Amino acid sequence: MALTVPVVSKFEATARVTAVSSGINLAYGQLDGRLVIGDNEFSLSQITGLFEFPYGDVIVGTNESLLTFRDGEEINSQIHETGVESISGNGNYAVAIDGLGRAYVIDSKGNSSPLDASSVLFAKAGPLVAIATEAGTVSTYSHDGEKSWERPMRGDVGERITAIGWNDETLIVAREGHGLVPGEEEALEIEHWVSGELIKRFDVKRRVVSIDGPWMGLDMGGVMHGEDLITELHHPAHILVSRGENALVGSWFHLHNVTKDGIQWSVETQGMVEHVSVNLDGTAVLIAGSDQNDYTDPEPVILIDSLAEPVSLIEEDTAIDDWGDAPVIEVSAEDIYGDDVSIEELAGISQATTADESGLLDALNDEIVPQEMSEDEEDLMLALSLDAEEIIAPTPDAGGDQSLTADEDGTAIVTLDGSSTKDPQERIVSWSWVDGSGKEIAESSMVRVRLNQGNHRLELRIKDRDGRWSSDSIDVRIG
Repeated sequence: MALTVPVVSKFEATARVTAVSSGINLAYGQLDGRLVIGDNEFSLSQITGLFEFPYGDVIVGTNESLLTFRDGEEINSQIHETGVESISGNGNYAVAIDGLGRAYVIDSKGNSSPLDASSVLFAKAGPLVAIATEAGTVSTYSHDGEKSWERPMRGDVGERITAIGWNDETLIVAREGHGLVPGEEEALEIEHWVSGELIKRFDVKRRVVSIDGPWMGLDMGGVMHGEDLITELHHPAHILVSRGENALVGSWFHLHNVTKDGIQWSVETQGMVEHVSVNLDGTAVLIAGSDQNDYTDPEPVILIDSLAEPVSLIEEDTAIDDWGDAPVIEVSAEDIYGDDVSIEELAGISQATTADESGLLDALNDEIVPQEMSEDEEDLMLALSLDAEEIIAPTPDAGGDQSLTADEDGTAIVTLDGSSTKDPQERIVSWSWVDGSGKEIAESSMVRVRLNQGNHRLELRIKDRDGRWSSDSIDVRIG
């Protein structure tokens, strides 16, 4: 039986929620600049990220600046001309990425130190600060901003880092090798690095898009613990928070609690799970996200207690339940088994056999005379058989990464072009472009979309006649 945990509270949102933080304070920020920290409200520019330090100070990223709040008051502010794109943290340190892909280490006093990295895709604070760039490099920095290590590249062309994360002192790197030139392999691999030394490497055969502790979330749906696949999901596990023996996984409209035994409970939300924050003991989990519908009210921020006793999930009535109200047709045993009326007549099927049908039955009963094939016919059938066995699967090609300059309204029109996809046998039956949250944005090989400033991961998915899916993704930066 499916289990869930009850919702403790819902906090009203007046616009789309863009960041949440759960700790000493419960905080969330919105697209329109509304910031709520506990009982206090502030009006800022568009909020892009939140993180709370252990003693309760909250750092806030906006599209204009980086601010620090303490006890309901702003105590520090730093202007960022290109805005802050995202903030992630761990303990007394956080790392922010600005609109040009530059990274900054932030200490618990709100002071920031720039890192000598550009075009940053991912940044994770841990024992050190780990940075992954669009160029495929992975580096670590001290909390003072000094570079300490850089991962050796695996080939010059075709390598992409899809996720990074810390498991205690181990840096976990998920890489994608496209094998674009001779001598380079095509692979989806995980690497474990400790103090700059490669400890382990293994092939996961799926793209990893989120890492926290020993847990990994998969792009095509699923959760791994170490090298073991724990559970399959129907949508990307793009948000993952390790709780040691369990993990909270955001996928589509659900937050799942997963252990090594599989999914323990799930909470369904009104919007897609886009932002999750958990306090130290797991008793306060904030969940936020949008249903991507411009004609509905903003979805509220949900508060749950991940340690609460799970309860049975009450399923809503469906159309199947209505079958019990269908009229009953009464047929007696004598009607069914008697000699006077056949089952076919009860079902309204006529048993009358026409002359044509009788002739057809006689023809079927005639002796079948095997026909000899000529040598040319045999050669033709053999050729057709060999052709039928050789299936060339289509190969998706989403095109190259793109970097564009935003218009005055902060958006840019991007052309997504999958026309270079290889399909020699015309086996593709469906196309799908999907954004980073798993939302489908188009069902054609080429489409033009308008994107906001920031970093976007877009994926082209194709399905062939045998029902097999394959995908390719690109990164788009709007500066």
